[in-house]
Amino acid sequence: MFSIIIPACQEENYIEKTLSSLPARKDVEVIVVCNGCTDKTAEKAKKYASILQLKERNVSKARNEGAQNAKGNILIFLDADTELTKGCLEAIEKTLQKHAAGTCKVLPDNKKIKYKISMAFKNLFLWTKWTSGIIFCTKEVFEKVNGFNEKLSKREDKEFVRKCAKEGSFGVASCYVINSMRRFEQKGMLRMMGFWIKEAMHPSKEKYEIIR
Repeated sequence: MFSIIIPACQEENYIEKTLSSLPARKDVEVIVVCNGCTDKTAEKAKKYASILQLKERNVSKARNEGAQNAKGNILIFLDADTELTKGCLEAIEKTLQKHAAGTCKVLPDNKKIKYKISMAFKNLFLWTKWTSGIIFCTKEVFEKVNGFNEKLSKREDKEFVRKCAKEGSFGVASCYVINSMRRFEQKGMLRMMGFWIKEAMHPSKEKYEIIR
């Protein structure tokens, strides 16, 4: 069984698009964890998914809470603005036959050439344990590594997959998810690239800025 866990903070403008991309199957449960929400995220999500509520804004705690309530043996942590494409679940299941955790290749939701090039570049480096708005593993591996580090405000995804990879290896599924380009659209390509280079060299303790 697949458990798709979606942490969501103030995602009322994006959550329905993400949820409507998920396959309606008996072997799939969807859990939306609203963390720090004061908008209509939960109201819009409840017709598609089970809802959990956390008062604080903490993406790692939200993912951990979702996993603890999940019934599936395959856990998929999906960003609230990231859509699945056809065949993703099958590709994820196949990838987990050889690897302890993984991610998927990515396409942009904006068809401008600069975004296509940016995501194509990202795909080239996913093997280095970059993630693309989706992380998956088995529940057994999740429990072995004690989930996500709730003390981290950024780069918690990279730490998590590195821990998982020690239990086996990290793989990239042969399917695509579709990422929202909202940060690039609002902040600009160069500014976002500079931000991530800076964070890679000197990680800050500030929380990730909410862009809506």
